[in-house]
Amino acid sequence: MSNVEELKEELLGQLESVANFMRGMGLDPRIPNDTKQALSKRARDIDELVEKYLEE
Repeated sequence: MSNVEELKEELLGQLESVANFMRGMGLDPRIPNDTKQALSKRARDIDELVEKYLEE
């Protein structure tokens, strides 16, 4: 595996981690519902981006 591929895998893994963290924040009752919805939307956007690059 080339350095570029290793970097790509690391970056995609970190993006997945961020999306999961954002989903977890959505479970916090202290966070307003509109913020939870925004977090959920952005997490889905990140998921779509990661899937796009995993398919390449």
